[in-house]
Amino acid sequence: MMMMMKKMQTAARFRSQLWSLKMPSLCHRSFAAISTYKAVIFDMYGVLIPSPVKLATVFEQQNSVPLGTLGKAIRTGGEVNAWKRFMRGEIGAEEFVEAFGRQCSEIIVESCREGLSKPDPRIYHLCLNRLGVSAHEAVFLDDLKLNVEVAAQLGMHAIKVGDIAVSVKELEGVLGIPLSGFVPGPGSAPGATKLPMDQLTQYLRKALYLSDKADSVAVQQLNPSQSNSLYHLTTGGRHLLLRKQQKTSRAMETEFRLLKSLSGSGIPVPEIIDLCEDPSVLGAPFLLMEVCLGRMFSDPSLPGLTSGDRRALYQAVQHTLRQIHCLDTRAVGLEDYGEPVDYMGLQVQWWTQQYRDSETPPIPVMERLIQWLPLHLPKHQRSTLIHGSFSLENLVFHPEKPEVVAVMDWGHSRLGDPLTDLTFSCMAHCLPQDNPLLTGISDRGLVQLGIPTVEEVMGQYCSSMGLEEGVPDWNFYMAFHLFCLAASHQRESKSTIAGQTGSGRLAEQVADLAWDFATKQGFHIFNAMPRSPHAGTSPLKGILFFNGKTGVGL
Repeated sequence: MMMMMKKMQTAARFRSQLWSLKMPSLCHRSFAAISTYKAVIFDMYGVLIPSPVKLATVFEQQNSVPLGTLGKAIRTGGEVNAWKRFMRGEIGAEEFVEAFGRQCSEIIVESCREGLSKPDPRIYHLCLNRLGVSAHEAVFLDDLKLNVEVAAQLGMHAIKVGDIAVSVKELEGVLGIPLSGFVPGPGSAPGATKLPMDQLTQYLRKALYLSDKADSVAVQQLNPSQSNSLYHLTTGGRHLLLRKQQKTSRAMETEFRLLKSLSGSGIPVPEIIDLCEDPSVLGAPFLLMEVCLGRMFSDPSLPGLTSGDRRALYQAVQHTLRQIHCLDTRAVGLEDYGEPVDYMGLQVQWWTQQYRDSETPPIPVMERLIQWLPLHLPKHQRSTLIHGSFSLENLVFHPEKPEVVAVMDWGHSRLGDPLTDLTFSCMAHCLPQDNPLLTGISDRGLVQLGIPTVEEVMGQYCSSMGLEEGVPDWNFYMAFHLFCLAASHQRESKSTIAGQTGSGRLAEQVADLAWDFATKQGFHIFNAMPRSPHAGTSPLKGILFFNGKTGVGL
């Protein structure tokens, strides 16, 4: 027992990290939102404090005791042995239990008092009931594999604890919140950009009408590697998001105008507080907005939810997309928000140039796509407000209801072809789960999961938007999006030699999939062509072959 007590300082630091989540957890993805998880359940031994088995082994090694001696002593004697009596609370360490309870100041379920212990499923359910959460809303940590497996079977997100630092990092990823606390002043991420705190504090006190005696400002940089640096701020009891512009452009002003225009339109957007263009504050323009509270999802299969919940959330996604595309841009003063003329043609040109600028070894299939895409642009393009990167990851959902409360990341928005938003939102439907660039659900069994199929999504959208012909250029849009994905990955990976080699192979794999869609689009056009009564019946008429791959020359 004394050996375990020596480790309590480390344990206390870990415990304080876990239980600093007194308020709703903030998930720092895109802007910020509450994680889908509402509770963290963890074992004491092996998680909060070192495993007694490991400590026993160290003790045996240091004191020349045969390995396994202490473990054997623990297991002998059945239910009346000293260890079981201690676990039932019949002897010893009551002071420790009381002190531990005071330090945690949260719900503790003691096996010794309940007469239950892991891996009995009943003690897991007991924890969930006392916390008032369901299994899919809880994260469970334990150092024993069997206990972790049972938690996972019950629907919890289970983490096997080995190295505590590694487990904390994994828990940070699950919750989407740094657990090391906020560091006043500099960003906590390696290489993070420091902010001039005196100027920022003075600005916030004016912008938020805070007194000079208000709390200091705590800062956490969220994405130091991206061009527009994102910071989470806490001051005066408020959680804020600051996005600082790094590159010379008018992007901040444009997005500020958009979000202000959309406020009150019915389209859910984050609440903008201010656009600061005074270089004396941070040296560059920045947006200040409220943190959006809700749930965010990165896995399109929505693990942990019921099939009914999944379907309801996906329906909410499509409802929000239709809201955006039905917006009367004149009514909100956005009729000149970008030039909608030949939107798809300009997009193909832009992404082609992006690929050329970051090109490493030539990728033949990308060259074929560069030739094919301009020749098969959709003939009929509508123009509406589009988000530009509309996907599940950029949406914040109500904490309890299947309802979108905020659409994030409007940096690519403009007037353009709304079908690009629709088809981009279906990208995951066309990719497998293990795709390294974008997690997919094409191999996940959508019917069993309750997730609408592509056909359902397209049917509902076209019906509600009055598109009687559907989306005849569906395969073109998918080929285009995958082409962009390959070009984007090539661009991001160019900086390192290792990235060039691996990036080329990965970009080529995605481009191959894009070419598959291009081929399907070619067949679609070919089959839709009117037939002359004297024409031959060969199914290969009009088909060309490129380096062993089938394509359609029309």
